[in-house]
This record gives sequence, C-alpha cells and structure tokens, in this order.
Amino acid sequence: MSGARLVFPVMGTVASVLIADHDVDRLGGTATDAVLRSTRVLLESMDRRFSHYRRDSDISRWVAGDEVDADAAEEIAHVLSECGRLHADSDGVFRARNPRTGALDTAGFVKGYAIGRAAAHLRDSGVAHFMAGVGGDVYCGGRASAGRPWRVAIQDPRAAYGVLALVDADDSAVATSGTAQRGEHIWLPDPHPVGSGLRSFTVIGPDIAEADAYATVGFAMGEDGMAWVRAHEGYRSLIVRTDGTVRSDAALVSAA
Repeated sequence: MSGARLVFPVMGTVASVLIADHDVDRLGGTATDAVLRSTRVLLESMDRRFSHYRRDSDISRWVAGDEVDADAAEEIAHVLSECGRLHADSDGVFRARNPRTGALDTAGFVKGYAIGRAAAHLRDSGVAHFMAGVGGDVYCGGRASAGRPWRVAIQDPRAAYGVLALVDADDSAVATSGTAQRGEHIWLPDPHPVGSGLRSFTVIGPDIAEADAYATVGFAMGEDGMAWVRAHEGYRSLIVRTDGTVRSDAALVSAA
C-alpha cells in the first residue's frame, strides 16, 4: 500500500499511522512527515499517561495518591467515567478493575481511546484520509483513494498471517478482542464462561474507543455478544468460533 507510513512501538505493542497518497500530495512531504511525528508523540504521551505497567505514568502516580497535573487529572477522570458508563451498559461485563486483585486497569478502553485521539489529531492537522492503528485495532478516516475505501483484514486467530475476511472501512473503526494477541486477558466473574466457544470477536463501527470496548464485552459474552453489539446503533460484529467457522452481521468484502 502506498502513502506515507510510520510504524513504532507503543503501549506494549506496535502502532501504525498511514496517510493516503492524495493527502501526501496535497500537504507535501515535509508537512506530512511532521504530522506523522506529532501523531507518534501524542500516542507516546498517552502511554506515559495511562500505562499501568509504568510506575511513573500519570495514572500509576494517581492511583498511588501522588499529585498529577490538572490536565492529567481531568483526562483520568474522563476515562474512568467512560469505563463506568460501559460497565453499566454491559451489566457489569466491562470492567476497569481486575476482579482477582482489585487493581485498576483501564486497558480495555484506553487503547481505543488513544487511537481516537490520534485520529482527531490527524484531522486537526489537515489530514482527511488516513489509517491509525495500535495492536491490530484501527480507525480509518476518509478513503484510501478517490475510488476506493480503506480495506481492513480480519486476522485468522489460528494463524499469525492468515486472513479470514475483509471489510471496507470508510470513516469507521475495526477492533478485535480474543486470545490470539494477548492470551486470556478478559475478566468475567464465575460462573460465566469467558468467550465461550470463540477465538475472537471483531466489532466494526463509527467510534474506535467504543468498538474496542464492545469487542471486549462481546468476546466475554460469547456468541450472545453479537446481539448486544447490534443493539448499539452503527455497530456490527464478526466472530470466529473455536472450530474456525465465521459468523457475521457486518457487510464483508469477502470471507474465507
């Protein structure tokens, strides 16, 4: 795929930011490079703010009772409020605390939220046609070219480079939850079987923070999660069962 791309490590995984050719031509190479660099700075700042693995992150210091600046406190409060809303909306399935340890963990919301912040920054910088992704979750702004939307591959969770389906993404997000990337990382109190019968759960919709959180909820609910996701306007899903079969209520370009 052509265009200007920057790939870098962040949030314990890899981020990729791609600006389409027609925006590169309009902005020029120097301005495009500057936007890519500033988007990286933004995502790295989000990591420094919300990482639960760094003792010096804003949220780690806030949890420890240390003073953080006003901007950090305001954004932490916003993220916690959003996590609370998702907890209520999902009847407690979405959690911002590890039920085994009680430790605060906002990762189920923050990665998508950070991608959304990056997308907003790209638009504010004059970029209309782009892809911004972290750890396999992506937001696609505008179109890949004048006649073609962005096309996102849905990974086969049984094969590192396998593709099960393709979806068109035009000003929309694609987020996947499951065990392929991070292992057993989704919490649900007994006796509910987390992700029963599923290998992965993908959500397609207009907002990347919501899509990322909905994918976590959907996977935890199992196949019943598709109806829960569909109840939210503009969101659809694709599941991969443990036997490798695919079920989807989203519009697919192709499916294996």
